Amino acid sequence: MDSLPIQAIKREERLSERVAKQLEDLILRGVLKTAQRLPAERELAEMFGVSRTVIREALHNLSARGLMDIRIGGGAFVRGPSTDSVVKSLSLLLRSRSDGIAIDNLHEVRRVLEVEIAGRAAQRASEEDVTDLEDVLRRMEEKACDLEACVSLDVEFHQALAVAAHNPLYIILLDSIGDLLLEVRRMAFQDPATAPKALQHHRSVLAAVRSGEPEQARQAMTAHMAEARDTTRKALATRGHLQTLFRSSEDATQNER
Repeated sequence: MDSLPIQAIKREERLSERVAKQLEDLILRGVLKTAQRLPAERELAEMFGVSRTVIREALHNLSARGLMDIRIGGGAFVRGPSTDSVVKSLSLLLRSRSDGIAIDNLHEVRRVLEVEIAGRAAQRASEEDVTDLEDVLRRMEEKACDLEACVSLDVEFHQALAVAAHNPLYIILLDSIGDLLLEVRRMAFQDPATAPKALQHHRSVLAAVRSGEPEQARQAMTAHMAEARDTTRKALATRGHLQTLFRSSEDATQNER
């Protein structure tokens, strides 16, 4: 470990963040390998020229970002960057907003993202991708009366579309708002009419993907997103209040009218 390219931290900098940044860089460059154990806090403190407290804070910072595994009494081990850590960080950031997330803002982002996913899926989907989408749709038809199953399968259909678009960033971005969309779906599917509507929209999207028609796929998904937005608004109105995750957004509503 003596050969690690570490630079002493300047005192005017925020020490723990600078230490974390250097260690992160070493992980991303492959100098520190996945599952590799780091030197003890005392050794790291000497290498960086900082206190053990600074080292401890830096390691916990990296642990929170999914790059370090800290074991009680066992030291710190490198964890390679993963999609899960990115998604969890983005989801946590969204949930930490004190003013919540406006339901209309969420649907606006979903519309922009999922309409393009549908179009790209129609351009790029393989036979296996189409088969996967057909399988999800078949299972959703079979479970039409099961609320939780419908919610889960609705999520699975849109995830399968993102996979069929063959761009890993679509999957990451969609997963980052997955928790929010799960709550929205649970509200919407309380209405017995939601599942049949969702199925019909999914059939239209799938037909366009199967036939390789990007614009038809985008149009079908646009209609699906509009219906999903209206259904969610009705569900919220029925409850008489917004859930804590969301705040009212009159401006967003006015802009769509």
